Amino acid sequence: MKYSAIIPAGGSSSRYGQGNKLFQILNGKPVFLHAVEQFRIFCEDQYIIIPVHKDQKEELLELMEKYIPGNSITVVNGGADRTRSVLNAIEAIPSDSGWTAVHDAARPLIRSCTIKAVYEAAKEHSAAAAARPVNSTLKMIDESGLLSAGKINREFIWEIETPQTFRTELLRHALRETVVQNLSFTDDTAAVEQFCGIRAVPVHPEEINLKITRPADLPLAEALLQTR
Repeated sequence: MKYSAIIPAGGSSSRYGQGNKLFQILNGKPVFLHAVEQFRIFCEDQYIIIPVHKDQKEELLELMEKYIPGNSITVVNGGADRTRSVLNAIEAIPSDSGWTAVHDAARPLIRSCTIKAVYEAAKEHSAAAAARPVNSTLKMIDESGLLSAGKINREFIWEIETPQTFRTELLRHALRETVVQNLSFTDDTAAVEQFCGIRAVPVHPEEINLKITRPADLPLAEALLQTR
């Protein structure tokens, strides 16, 4: 059975505010290609699917041909939200894919060791996700916008990242049901738990798995890459 990967690249970059953050050059190549290249270690090109907004599809294809010429990666149109974009992608995955990872294109620092660990955990538990325990003190705010006196017990609080990896048929079923019922989830582990009853096991990445959100994140990612 083959490994596949979905790398959504269809976000609006509204918080970035300076063009499409995924097309910015990071350490000599576009942000989104860093993740793509790491997944090519595990997946044949035809098992890598990139959903992208239809208005940005041509530019993404041009960048791919420039930096990874001759590739056979599949690019599909994104949907109205993340869930529908990932569903469009998973419908294009070849039928012999056993496990599918979903990874944010805006997380360029992912390393092959983490990708492998999450694939292996999904093979054992059916669902797995990169995640890390929260170290900061957590508090709620009240109706007036002020911090409450108490604090949240962080012992069982984890920050969820990507990749999130699943048995392919489970993810496909969960996403189809999500769309049929006109729901939306911010991550795919929630959909799989909701419709398949399977909870993901966390895998703690060794690297800083930074998500590019604002312009200040780009030089930080550059510095982190140069230390490797």
